[in-house]
Amino acid sequence: MAIITISRGSYHRGREVAEKLAEKLGYRCISRDILLEASEEFNIPEIKLIRAIQDAPSILNRLTRQKEKYVAYIRTALLKHVQKDNVVYHGLFGHFFLQDIPHVLKVRIVADLEARVAEEVKREAIAPAKAREIIVKDDEERRKWALYLYGADWWDATLYDLVIHLKTITVDNAVDLLFHLVQLPGFQTTPESQAAIDSLVEAARMEAAPVWWEGSKKK
Repeated sequence: MAIITISRGSYHRGREVAEKLAEKLGYRCISRDILLEASEEFNIPEIKLIRAIQDAPSILNRLTRQKEKYVAYIRTALLKHVQKDNVVYHGLFGHFFLQDIPHVLKVRIVADLEARVAEEVKREAIAPAKAREIIVKDDEERRKWALYLYGADWWDATLYDLVIHLKTITVDNAVDLLFHLVQLPGFQTTPESQAAIDSLVEAARMEAAPVWWEGSKKK
């Protein structure tokens, strides 16, 4: 039993790795699901949650505290999922939320910029220059948020157990590698690591609950 977080930028094919790995392991695969759940539980429009984790703090400084609350909602929704184990999560900040949990396999998927540009051109039918602009801006927004929230650069390899460059290593190669890696004893749930997850869940609920209650009283 384990938890795998897969961090990736736009068009890194990290989603494909996550979905194939989850299928092979028989695990649940989650990503946008947690935004929908947080939106419903805390009565916040999903678009606001998306902006909270995509727009860098410098863009809307006056809303920074509010955006932090939205991130807290997202963290609460994710932690409730991983508390049950057997999960592959691909999305933003999963490796930060679970940084100190030993049985979480934290993976970073990277790819060459030109390969990502080609993928964006194909998907959106736009010019390569425009695709490159979008990807570079998206990467920088996410980097700024990571630095603001956690004081760490999400490109820092020490945040992950493994960084996989999808080039010579294919998506299927990556899935096979992770499938075998997660079987190692160090990534199996122990009573101590489960207790650590449970503590995180309780702390996240306490952080989010007062804000939710204040919002409810105003209705």
